[in-house]
Amino acid sequence: MRILVTNDDGLSSPGIVTLANSLAGDHEVHVIAPESQLSSIGAARTYNRPIRVWRWSNGLYGDSVDVYATDGTPSDAVFIGINMFKPDIVVSGVNLGENVGLESLFISGTIGAVVQASLMGVPGLAVSIEVPPSGKFTIPQIKGDYFRDAVSVVDGIVGYVEAKGWFNGIDALSINVPSPGRWSGGYKVVMRLARVLFKETLIESKDPRGGNVYWRWGEELVQLDPDSDAYAFYKEGKLVVTPIILNGLAPSGIGGINDIENALSMTLNSTNRWTR
Repeated sequence: MRILVTNDDGLSSPGIVTLANSLAGDHEVHVIAPESQLSSIGAARTYNRPIRVWRWSNGLYGDSVDVYATDGTPSDAVFIGINMFKPDIVVSGVNLGENVGLESLFISGTIGAVVQASLMGVPGLAVSIEVPPSGKFTIPQIKGDYFRDAVSVVDGIVGYVEAKGWFNGIDALSINVPSPGRWSGGYKVVMRLARVLFKETLIESKDPRGGNVYWRWGEELVQLDPDSDAYAFYKEGKLVVTPIILNGLAPSGIGGINDIENALSMTLNSTNRWTR
């Protein structure tokens, strides 16, 4: 298969290096990714300036891997890569840090990349692995063996797709792999994402000139919904796979839909719109 590989951790991340080199053993692999760290950028796109792409090499990738850097986002990288190489599938990762819960679906650049692919009609796998807290949002000195389980899962799914085709009705998959010492060997395909995972706080401090600066940070919640992806991942030690479906439709039967209709009717058709 012709595979486009990207990430949001940057081209030097051991996750993407290990993944691309492994896939290149059996497939045609092209890599386009941000040159540096762009975690939590979601599916952001660049429209206010030109996007630059250049060949990139630092000795980390095998000779058969075609590698490009970009100063754009992961979504930009996928848009460019699909137009350049016409891949059969996009693989994003291996991300340094799990992408569990509803928040990750919207803020993860790893997932944002496969959402972009799906919107262009190309299936995608977003794969993330749990790392120590010090390894999130950084490029830690993690050896390639750390990613063996995650890469093996991707190899297997890519092989399945090559033989049998993509999964009917599914646009993309988000795969989260526990750290090697914590994975029970089990797995769970989930449709219910944890709504909130962190109790975030606003941390205020001062810059050297005395101006206010802020950080947002928080601890992970202890209580988790037993039916959620987070429970299966954190409490049961399972590999978690979340199908992503981009049908653009709200499920039927939601009472709020009728309320929206009523609000619009009152707003557009009545001079006395609301009783206050």
